[in-house]
Amino acid sequence: MTPRENPFVRRLPQLWFSPPAQARRVFSPALRGLLAVLSQLYQLGWQARKLWFWVFKPRKAPTGVRVIAVGNLIVGGAGKTPCALALAKAFKEAGIACGFISRGYRSQAEHHGPTVALPGQLERTPPDSIGDESWLLAWRTGLPIAVGKNRWRCLQALLTARPGLQAVILDDGLQQRSLASDEQILVIDERQFGNGKCLPAGPLREPVGDLRRFSTRVRRGQELALQPGGWVPLGPLASGLEASGELLDIDAGVQRFCGRRILAAAGIAEPQRFFDELRGLGISFESLALADHEIRLAHLLHERWKTGQYDVVLMTEKDAVKFFNTRLDVCGHAWALRQEPRLDPTVVSRLIDGFKTT
Repeated sequence: MTPRENPFVRRLPQLWFSPPAQARRVFSPALRGLLAVLSQLYQLGWQARKLWFWVFKPRKAPTGVRVIAVGNLIVGGAGKTPCALALAKAFKEAGIACGFISRGYRSQAEHHGPTVALPGQLERTPPDSIGDESWLLAWRTGLPIAVGKNRWRCLQALLTARPGLQAVILDDGLQQRSLASDEQILVIDERQFGNGKCLPAGPLREPVGDLRRFSTRVRRGQELALQPGGWVPLGPLASGLEASGELLDIDAGVQRFCGRRILAAAGIAEPQRFFDELRGLGISFESLALADHEIRLAHLLHERWKTGQYDVVLMTEKDAVKFFNTRLDVCGHAWALRQEPRLDPTVVSRLIDGFKTT
């Protein structure tokens, strides 16, 4: 049973994000009380961890290298990876040599020493070795990335491979404490902080506290805008090619899919966002929500497609990377919706100005 199929796990977001009167009906009073106790224990653990790193300070990057941490306070996707993509694009346009560091959630690298993927090496780097989001960052930007649980060691490995880097973007880097950051960018989506409680009674990874501790706060849909940029064919990915070829225009894609039997699948934290976006484009489809980071996604979709019920399969670009080098037949009939993230120019200018003072 996947997390999204688990009845208990599936109901937790209702407790976290519903109005109080509705949230009280999700679980019994006894179960809510147990979750509250577990939440208090979680906060005690967080405070102990915070004290530990107050005594043993995080290590700093070498002079000349700025570290920008991007993350959120709630579990699931709030837009931190699109924000990291937008930052990388802005730094490249400004001539700032940049790279990424990521934990590589649910990947092989998460449990081993740092793994570095350099431009031109992705064809020898399966997505499950560094994680789907990490692979997506490297694929979309052509920048080097180091993946592993200890970000300080990742930085060492990345600078050894690319000693001329001026900026390092920590994807999902607000809760880690091994590497100090010069900028802390908090990404907030429409859910804000839910009921304001820590896990598991609420969605928070850490207490909200004073938001002024973050140097920049970016709101999805405002300072961080995401717009459909085109349709990515999965054929080249299935063949193990890094380049996805020419994108299909959004409107041309909608016309191409019109009247076809479409399966839309999303293995992300908030699949409804993807489904709503497709409906906003005027596309009719059957939806399939899978668990975030579902490792079996490619084969699950291939099995669905083999039933003969569908002509086209649509998905997010994050899900698409799982089809890399799979050579599955479904890829010849599948497309990914590419999102083009853009940061507010004032945010970008302030971050770039920071390099002039170092």
